[in-house]
Amino acid sequence: MLVPFFRTILLYLFIIVAFRLMGKRQVAEMQATEFVITILISAVASVPMQDLNIPLLHGIVPIVTLICAEIFLSVLSMHSIKLRKLLSGTPVPIICNGVIDQTALRKVRMTLDDVFETLRLSQIFDLRKVEFAQVETNGQISFLLSPEAEPATPEVLSIQPPVRDPMELLISDGSLFPQNLQRTGHDQQWLQQTLQHNQVASLREVFLLCANRAGDIIFYRKEQ
Repeated sequence: MLVPFFRTILLYLFIIVAFRLMGKRQVAEMQATEFVITILISAVASVPMQDLNIPLLHGIVPIVTLICAEIFLSVLSMHSIKLRKLLSGTPVPIICNGVIDQTALRKVRMTLDDVFETLRLSQIFDLRKVEFAQVETNGQISFLLSPEAEPATPEVLSIQPPVRDPMELLISDGSLFPQNLQRTGHDQQWLQQTLQHNQVASLREVFLLCANRAGDIIFYRKEQ
């Protein structure tokens, strides 16, 4: 019983490291080659998990080969536009000057339902507001609104926007993030004073603490 357990855990950890080497992408952001590699790795990894007669190395070697091939192709694609187009394709415009290109829709095999669903998810409920749209190489649709439909911005209104002071996560479920504390310009003394002000004696009592450079905080005590 322990042998399949440890083989599975080892392969699981190895695959996590392998995908970290491929870079950070969500499934929806994957290119076709990356998606194929993901499926192949899943298939290869499942074989030594199910059949204990197959050496574990026979599963690891193909995974390493696939990851090396993906990294090699990615590096080549960075330096070759032709290879990048061959592997990833090119964006396809489906709306130009507010007019739907029916030929382009058929080319990418998309229906109007797909287009309108993506519009709604982008909080666009009127097709007339879209000036330009194209299907990106990862299959997602990007939009450019017409000038009259664009939301007002400080630049358009000729006003100076306030400087943003983002909140940093300092404590999460009792764990302190020192690098975030440093980014806010605060130190351990400020942290201790903040905890005392909120009647907290230990980090373990804090569920959430966020702060910015101005000293504004978001504080939640951990429920008992």
